[in-house]
Amino acid sequence: MKDINKLIKLFERYAHTRDYATAFSNLLDYFLIAFKFYETEEDQINAISQLKSYQKRDEHIALLTEIGDLSEGFEDPLGALYEQLISKGQKGQFFTPEPIASFMASIVATDELRPGQCVVDPACGSGRMLLAAAKRNRSLRFYGADIDPLCSKMALVNMLLNSLTGEIAHMNSLSNEFYRGYKTGTILKDGYHHPWYREFTNSEESYIWLHPPVKSTTTGFATPFVPTKSPLMSAGVQGNLFEQL
Repeated sequence: MKDINKLIKLFERYAHTRDYATAFSNLLDYFLIAFKFYETEEDQINAISQLKSYQKRDEHIALLTEIGDLSEGFEDPLGALYEQLISKGQKGQFFTPEPIASFMASIVATDELRPGQCVVDPACGSGRMLLAAAKRNRSLRFYGADIDPLCSKMALVNMLLNSLTGEIAHMNSLSNEFYRGYKTGTILKDGYHHPWYREFTNSEESYIWLHPPVKSTTTGFATPFVPTKSPLMSAGVQGNLFEQL
């Protein structure tokens, strides 16, 4: 991982007078405002106005610029910052070290997958395993889920920073309880692929949520099945097979 000392100092300045967890959550939320897909022009104008009037705008821009620079090469400075200042190992939130994530991506041969095939991490944390797979093959579709809403947003930000296509879900992968999802993609404009995301709450829209099996309303027979009586049966008693020879 690259040196994040400058990132830490910028974050401490940004978080001044606030606790780190609140400041970190605000950092993610204001970042995501700029990349959200808005249904109406009015919603988009309101979002731009909200960003322009943000009191911490200058500190926010400086912090995001540093995060963007450190993210080159599918790195995860957000996860490193979160581990060092926010979670500090609480709730077991130590993410997979990047060398191990890279090793795991190599042994599952993600670089041999065809464009459009899927990589899924049901407990994605900050999305580090997805980034490791994208480093080997960014033409895949990436799907991640996490029970922690803050981790889900971190993974979403990492998807957007690297213009990856797929979905991040805030859900319990063990119980299949779905809370919120974010679909990501890019749009070609002025020769550049601009990342975007769309938020949704309907689990039926998710590719990660385990959909219940569809029950068939038809039988396997075109007409009702009528069992036939065996010629070896006599008055309900099984006959002797050798007697028929």
